[in-house]
Parts: sequence; structure tokens; C-alpha cells
Amino acid sequence: MFRFFCAILWLACILPATAELPNEKAIADLYARGLGGDSQAVVRCIDGLEKVLVARPHDELARVYLGSAYTLRSRDLSVFGLAKLTALRHGNALMDEAAAAAPNDAKVQLLRAVTYEAFPSVLGRRQIAREALDHLVSVIEKEPQKLSPNDQELLYLNAGEAAQKAGDHGRARELWERGVALAADPGLTAEIREALRALGN
Repeated sequence: MFRFFCAILWLACILPATAELPNEKAIADLYARGLGGDSQAVVRCIDGLEKVLVARPHDELARVYLGSAYTLRSRDLSVFGLAKLTALRHGNALMDEAAAAAPNDAKVQLLRAVTYEAFPSVLGRRQIAREALDHLVSVIEKEPQKLSPNDQELLYLNAGEAAQKAGDHGRARELWERGVALAADPGLTAEIREALRALGN
């Protein structure tokens, strides 16, 4: 589900260090551990990112990460109820706010899209994810400098998955073939190759 974030979208690359803020490498580590299922790391990551946003209230990349972290918090709350729903809604709202405030920031748009693409279909975010991923593909094909090669490969992986879930296997193959041609990240490349093998002829 959320297995692909930690390979590419490192907070250490995007949260400049200051003496007053939590160490950005520590936040990146907490986020990665949270993706792997460490619920306490998620709580600590949220706390660190909230401190970043107090100091830099217009940091939309930190905001979209915080939103994603809140969705992980919702995942970790075992009993379905108000707390779980509140965490999910807050996470979604933060990601939507970040995406609206930074429409031309491809990293912000990518993290929101891949988070939504990983949601169960019952949450009703798959169509938003697919539209956002398709839009990013069109942007990156014209302006590839907006995402690193690794992030581009992540984009093609997830855009292909979104197309496959929608039943558009031809589009999925096309996107995965573009991604595998980049060969920017060995883990992502292997995952795309496996997806292509599973798709068959």
C-alpha cells in the first residue's frame, strides 16, 4: 500500500535544518518507520512536522507530508470510530490544502496522488488520484526537470497501477514501460517489471 514512499520522497532532502526545529533526518526516519507500520514513529513524525509548520506556515511540502502522516495515524487506530475518521479527514484536508496552495509543485502533487492511490476504493479517492497522476504524467513529459528521475519512475509506477485498477490495461502497460525505461531506482524498476510480467501479453 504505502510501501513506495520511503524509497523516493525523503524529508531530509526538503526540510532545511534549523537549530529550533526537529532534526530533519530524524523526521525522515520516523516517516519511513511509520510507513513500515511503527505507530509510535507516526505520532512522533506528526509532532515534528507540526513544529516545522509552526515555524514555516507556508511550507506546502511539509504540509502534504503531515497530511500523509495523519492518514497513517488513521491506519494505526485499531477501532473504527470518531478518532480514526477524524485523523483521516484531517490528513486529507491537509493534503488538499497543500495541493491547492502549490498547484505547480510536482512533489506536493505527487505525494498527495500516491497517498490517495493507495487508499482502499471505499474511501472514494481513487478517481482523484488517477486524474492527478495522469496530469502529472502530462506535465513531466513536457517539463521533466520538475521531478527527479527516481520520482518520475515512482510516478509511472503509480499512474500505471491507477490505470490497471480502472481496467485500462493498455494504458497501464504504456506507463509502466515508460517507467521501467528510466531504470532510476532498482527497487522501483523491479516492481514495475513484476507488474508488467503479471499483466502478461
